[in-house]
Amino acid sequence: MTDEKRLKEAVFYLDESIYSRVLAFAMEAAGANVRRVGPDIPRGSADEVWLEIVGKNNWIALMRDQRIHRRRLETEALKIYGVAAFAFTGGQETAQQTAQTICPLLIKFANMNISEPKPFLYTFGVSGSLSKVKL
Repeated sequence: MTDEKRLKEAVFYLDESIYSRVLAFAMEAAGANVRRVGPDIPRGSADEVWLEIVGKNNWIALMRDQRIHRRRLETEALKIYGVAAFAFTGGQETAQQTAQTICPLLIKFANMNISEPKPFLYTFGVSGSLSKVKL
């Protein structure tokens, strides 16, 4: 399967912490299927709730969270529901900067969703370098 086909088949969920129209449109322009907070999962849903939905649908979770690996309920939800998750740790970046960081990584994320055993959580900053978090 080609990278482009794998990207088209992957579904990315943008959590409330990272969602912006700029990011969603940039990801779609790059060929990704994007689910959003609001239409797909209600705004204000607890992390355990949206992680369950993401895991059960085999979506790839994208979030902006520097401390998720320190939160027991969230890490338990990642494990229970077998979530593939990527947490952007850039705290002050604009929506445009966030999109410029994430879009070049989309194919890599889609490939990892297939090749890596779930659950998994990787963090990444503006450099795009991924660091695996022990769950």
